[in-house]
Amino acid sequence: MGNKIFYSIIGIVVVAFVGVFLYMNNSSSEPEQLSDSGYYPYTDLETDELSGPTIDKLDDENYHYNQTLDEVNAIVDNGEDEFVYFWSPTCRHCENATPYLIDAFENTGEEVTQLNVDEYEQAWQEYQIEATPTLIYFENGEEVDRLTGDPGNAEGYEEFINAMAGEN
Repeated sequence: MGNKIFYSIIGIVVVAFVGVFLYMNNSSSEPEQLSDSGYYPYTDLETDELSGPTIDKLDDENYHYNQTLDEVNAIVDNGEDEFVYFWSPTCRHCENATPYLIDAFENTGEEVTQLNVDEYEQAWQEYQIEATPTLIYFENGEEVDRLTGDPGNAEGYEEFINAMAGEN
């Protein structure tokens, strides 16, 4: 009789551990579980494909303008006038410049699309990106101009944005 109780308790403990393991494993693969905010723009990538630095940026509101490479290509191919910011979550210059960029776009009232080149490596070649951060302005499906590097303040971005948007 004692062995039956012992084995029953062991069985219950094993089932409980398996259940907890399966629950934790499944919930961590859900995109909205990766960040506190539930922000997940990488809709064409599985959660286990994302790099750790990208996951770390999901809750940073400065990076909440991301699109997939296909979405960026569609914007450009459709001839929309658009600023596209190419950045990397491992780039210390991007870390410094992105808050200035967001401030500049808020100050000018223009919109920006972001593309994480760590997750979409083909963008380096496709858009001839030499370094991050790079902000490119597209008009009628063609690149008009680009600003590469950290301008050091929001005003540097605002000058570029206003020049491109025709608001000198």
